[in-house]
Amino acid sequence: MDTNHHTPQRVAQAVAAAMEAGDWSEKALADATGIPRVTLRRRLAGSAFNVAELAAIAAVLETTVTALVAEDAA
Repeated sequence: MDTNHHTPQRVAQAVAAAMEAGDWSEKALADATGIPRVTLRRRLAGSAFNVAELAAIAAVLETTVTALVAEDAA
């Protein structure tokens, strides 16, 4: 049984897909969330997001943290 379905890479893919759907660039999302651009870039490359970062991203992208970490989000 696969119990590691919320991997950082999978969550990063979901965030990237939500960014693309909303036509958000890394710079624009970083500016809107207050997450440093270099940090956002690392997270999108597969480093784990923390809950505060996911909450800020979800708010800006008009979605929920649950939607970003859901198994079928990406």
